[in-house]
Amino acid sequence: MRAHRPTVRAANGAVASGHHLATTAGVAALREGGTAVDAAIAAAAVCAVVKPSATSIGGDVFALVYDARRREIVAYNGSGAAPASLDVEALRASGYPRSGAIMATVPGCVAAWSDMMEAHGKLGLDRALAPAIAYAAEGAPVSALLAGAIAEQADALSAAPETQRTYLPRGSVPRPGEMLQQPDLAASLREIAEDGADAFYRGALAGRIADGVARIGGSLRAEDLDAHRTDLPEALSVEHHGFRVHGQPPVSQGHILLEELAIADGLDLARLGWGSAELIHTMVEIKKLAFADRDAFAGDPRRVDFDARRLFDPAFVAARRKAIGGRAADRADAGELALPAHTTYLAVADRDGNCVSLIESVFSAFGSRAVVPGTGILLNDRLRGFSLEPRSPNAIAPGKRPVHTLNAVVALDGSTPRFVFGTPGAQAQVQTNFQLAVALLDMGMDVQEAIEAPRWFHESGRTLQIEARSSDDVRRALAAKGHEIRVLPDWDPVTGGAQAIAIDENGVFAAGADPRREGTAAGY
Repeated sequence: MRAHRPTVRAANGAVASGHHLATTAGVAALREGGTAVDAAIAAAAVCAVVKPSATSIGGDVFALVYDARRREIVAYNGSGAAPASLDVEALRASGYPRSGAIMATVPGCVAAWSDMMEAHGKLGLDRALAPAIAYAAEGAPVSALLAGAIAEQADALSAAPETQRTYLPRGSVPRPGEMLQQPDLAASLREIAEDGADAFYRGALAGRIADGVARIGGSLRAEDLDAHRTDLPEALSVEHHGFRVHGQPPVSQGHILLEELAIADGLDLARLGWGSAELIHTMVEIKKLAFADRDAFAGDPRRVDFDARRLFDPAFVAARRKAIGGRAADRADAGELALPAHTTYLAVADRDGNCVSLIESVFSAFGSRAVVPGTGILLNDRLRGFSLEPRSPNAIAPGKRPVHTLNAVVALDGSTPRFVFGTPGAQAQVQTNFQLAVALLDMGMDVQEAIEAPRWFHESGRTLQIEARSSDDVRRALAAKGHEIRVLPDWDPVTGGAQAIAIDENGVFAAGADPRREGTAAGY
């Protein structure tokens, strides 16, 4: 398959992110002698300014950092808990509202950036945040994607005065190329650059956040911010096709991807041929099994007894593999395990061998659609990630973290990183990452080729959504296996917006970015 975009190759470092301004900021940090973490935070912070429909410092971040000096993977869970004063019964009675500050969990993004910088950075948080501060203060041109997102959400954004003032500053949807300034956000970022994460969680800015949230009807209080800490759980990993693939542990759903790969590892996927009906069918049925196990078992490990490593036990994996049928299943049951939306992703690799796989989000488009007055900070609506069913392991509760779709991937060859990849896309994330992993690890495809290959997406039942660039023969063969085919446009963003970096044996980087959204890759 011929890729539409060229693969970006570089010898000194590479960045692939969800926006060209973010990628440029990341490469600039590398050129200044910064590490992969310096570049990742610089890029992520720019995304939080220029991609507000997807991310914000009022949201969350998950990251895997490969530390070349220690030759180890460090996992960062920058997600926050539900506020301690949250009225759960009121939400169960009324259901989740469409928008509003009441839907926000504690933002974990800033704390995670700070902790990553302290452990792995060289340039400092003030330097890393400088490009984002400049774009917020001076303005950045609105992309076509952002203009479309604002237009789509205009009614909801207009319902909150502060949000309307921020994203529809002249009372109308900004056109592509129009400059969008966010002076309040610039001021907040300056405080963080000067005083670190304490400004956000315990300083004067924290007080203004808590007071502002209270004024607009949210439950987040100063005590919730003060109590927040970044979680550093041990990364999960499985062997697949000779690589050790690392993923995010709970509350991320990274275990879904790893279970998918563990099940697939006992099958000769390369023999089936890339894009074949048999390969797609097999992967879709594996996906159904792993999602069923998520629904049955996954929750905040601080509140439920869930050890995701049990999902990779050889006997359990073998049993799940046997459950793959020759025809599409309407639904999959969970295995017998004995147990006591809107997002942006980026990948960075530097010349010293360090790598970062990072994903951040506000969950829904523009999150809660609530901007904290006077701060420019858009809040997430991550409460929506909880189940309102009391018996669910992911049941909503004060002080508990919801299960996240966010996950990031690093694949090692021995102790050497070879692939760094991920994608936004809500429930499509682990499905697209599964397709990327098989394309890269099993099929040996080039990163840009793997990213551009036609994708499929399964949500429920026997309906299988598949991009129109797949062949008629493949779609007919899938239908013959019982799949109810729904044809997507050629390049449908519902299947994600992936970025990836491959590192060859000579240390040369090959980076790719997805034409389905607005990501770009660059290096030097």
